[in-house]
Amino acid sequence: MSRWVAWTMAGLLLSGCHRHAKPEPSPPPSAAQTEPTSTAAAPSPAGQIGMARPATAQERAVVDELVRAAEAVRQLKLRRPVMIEIEDGEAIAESLRSQIEEADIERARSIYGTLGLLDAEDDLHAMFAGVLGEQVIGYYDPETGRLVIREDVMNGLTGALGSEQTQEARLVLVHEIVHALQDQRLSLGESYQKERTSDADNAFRAVVEGDATLAMLAHALRQQGIPLSAATEGIQQLGNHLDLNGLVQGEKLDDAPTIVRVTLIAPYLRGLQFIAAVQGRGGWPAVNNAHRRPPLSSEQVLHPDKYFAREPSEAIVVQDSPQVLAAGFKRVAEDTLGELELGVYLGQLTLSGAADQAASGWAGDQLVIYARKKETAAVWWTSWDTDRDAEEAFDAARSVSPNAPTAMVQRKGRSVLIVRGLPAKLHRPVRNEFSKFARAIEGQPAPPEIPPSPVY
Repeated sequence: MSRWVAWTMAGLLLSGCHRHAKPEPSPPPSAAQTEPTSTAAAPSPAGQIGMARPATAQERAVVDELVRAAEAVRQLKLRRPVMIEIEDGEAIAESLRSQIEEADIERARSIYGTLGLLDAEDDLHAMFAGVLGEQVIGYYDPETGRLVIREDVMNGLTGALGSEQTQEARLVLVHEIVHALQDQRLSLGESYQKERTSDADNAFRAVVEGDATLAMLAHALRQQGIPLSAATEGIQQLGNHLDLNGLVQGEKLDDAPTIVRVTLIAPYLRGLQFIAAVQGRGGWPAVNNAHRRPPLSSEQVLHPDKYFAREPSEAIVVQDSPQVLAAGFKRVAEDTLGELELGVYLGQLTLSGAADQAASGWAGDQLVIYARKKETAAVWWTSWDTDRDAEEAFDAARSVSPNAPTAMVQRKGRSVLIVRGLPAKLHRPVRNEFSKFARAIEGQPAPPEIPPSPVY
């Protein structure tokens, strides 16, 4: 999914934290303050609807305790305190919904609507707003340096809620404080500003959210006297056994299309598994290094051995067909979706399992969206590690391709072409451009096979 919605929505709360969804509007820069701080919003009495207020001394003390816990488990120290604000749930939800930009909505409609992963006629703004507004605990705002906590949740932390709910909220806040540590110590804010494809952004977010989620779990384990080292191997195997529908609850999220749900949740579960592999191999210093040198693709996240081996993907640039342009189609968007999102398209990725065989041989891709008046069309070039991988992807792509004259799937060697929405008379020139690419790919060595290694 597009970067804005993926950063804004946090979809996974583990270790019993499955009642809430917590938004995070971007990457973090700080976490819990010990001194009162001025805010953009005027201070207001506790509980006043729609207004933010500074934390009281008692509330700051509670968060300070969580800061110390996050610093201890993550083995990093904050360089400066963070502003804490308390706000009612309606105001938090409205603040998050206000970040939805029409340009991002239209890009999602263009790319995922053309691929059939979203219904382009749906009210996407309402759908995303509904997902973002569900059961929000709080969020960290990197632009203002605020940790915003929902009023009733803060009341629970100071003694009003039951112990189970209080523990859930504490774990969520540890997760958010880790984002502040990442920003202050690992330059998260700067890293976030870099332009990336959807695939590279999915990989980057997996590091950020996987790190915070593993630290959150480490804190929970520490409270039970269990060292993290005793759990990292098991964490790496979670994805094959967890039902995310049971862990992540929300009526709006449940109703969202698979592409939305997978790309929101994957950074937490798949990122958790990836970071567990990294941390198990080299401790928290290795996780720090993963921030400085993040995985380049979702493939490297889904298969950590490929990250450790730094297996590259193949750079692909779709060439425009002159006939397509002459017919009035204009290139309006381009992206690399990678193994994670290709798995969704091929119908081989579910919320409770890893990328299936059809997507696991991914070597590279580029998707181009063309538009002509109200028509949109997709031309998608993909490459695969082996001919057999390409054949499996080809079969899967044909099975999900619409039965329409505007659709086409073709394979040449270890390359696969997917076309949707393009008039049949333009298929031949598109095939010709693709054939040139496929012949060039055949003349290049495929990415090396990475042999399985022990789980670290």
